[in-house]
Amino acid sequence: MSAPLEVLFDVAGGDTGLPARLEERYGGPLNLATDVVYSNFVASVDGIVAIHDVRASSAVISGGYDADRFVMALLRASADAVVIGAGTLREHSGPWTAAASYPSLAEDFAGLRRQEGRAEDPRLVVMTASGRLEPTDVLRGALVLTTADGARHLDGTLPDAEVVALRDDRQVRARRVVEHLRELGMRRILTEGGPTVMADFIGEGVVEDVFLTVAPVLAGAGAPGERSTLTPGLELLPDRRFEGRLSSVRRDGSFLFLRYSMAPN
Repeated sequence: MSAPLEVLFDVAGGDTGLPARLEERYGGPLNLATDVVYSNFVASVDGIVAIHDVRASSAVISGGYDADRFVMALLRASADAVVIGAGTLREHSGPWTAAASYPSLAEDFAGLRRQEGRAEDPRLVVMTASGRLEPTDVLRGALVLTTADGARHLDGTLPDAEVVALRDDRQVRARRVVEHLRELGMRRILTEGGPTVMADFIGEGVVEDVFLTVAPVLAGAGAPGERSTLTPGLELLPDRRFEGRLSSVRRDGSFLFLRYSMAPN
C-alpha cells in the first residue's frame, strides 16, 4: 500500500469506523456527517478544473495521481449517491464507483459500505435538462433526473435506467435534486460535477463539504469559454459571499488535499 497522506491540519476528531487500511492510507478519520451533500474536484494551481473538448480533462489535470484517485474512491465509497451532469457522463467512461477509481483497495471499500449498511455501489444520478443522453452500460440502474421535456425526449430510450421528471420547467435545479434524493432515503450525496452542476449546487447553497485536490500544474486560461473554474457562470462577489471554513489539509508529494466546510457556523 502507498504511504499515508501527510496530515498538515485537521479539525476532525474521533473514530470514523473506517476499515484499518483506509484510515491508515487517509492519515486519520474522515468524519463525514450522516446527512451531507459534498463535492470532489481536482484543480490546477491557476484554478482550472475542466478543459473543454479534452476527454476526461480532470484526469489530465491530476495526471492520474495515485493519492488523488484514492481520495476520490474513499469519497465514493462513503456516498449513497453520486450526482453528475450529462456533460460529465459524456466526458468520462465511468463507472462512478470506488473500485473503478482505486481497484487495489476494492475489498476495503466494499467492506466500508457493508459496515455502514449501504448498497454495493452508490447510485449514479444524472442531471439533464434536455434529456439528450445516449444509452450506455454505465446508465444501467442509474437515476436520470430531468424536466418534462427531457423525459419526453428520453421516453423508451433508456430501458435500464429510471427517468424522473422533477418539474415542468427548463432547468433541473440542485435543491430539487437533493430534495428528491432525500425522499428516496439517500443521506450522503456526492457531486463530481462537472463545473456547471457544481455552480448550481453552490449557487443554491446545498453543498456542505468541498473536497478540492490542488495539482501542482498550471493549465492556462486558454481562449474564453475553453477552460472552466469551479463555478462557471456564477456571480457571487461582491454581493454574495460564500466563505468556507478550512477543516483539513493533507499532502502527498506536491499535491494538496483541501477540505472546506460550507455549512453555517
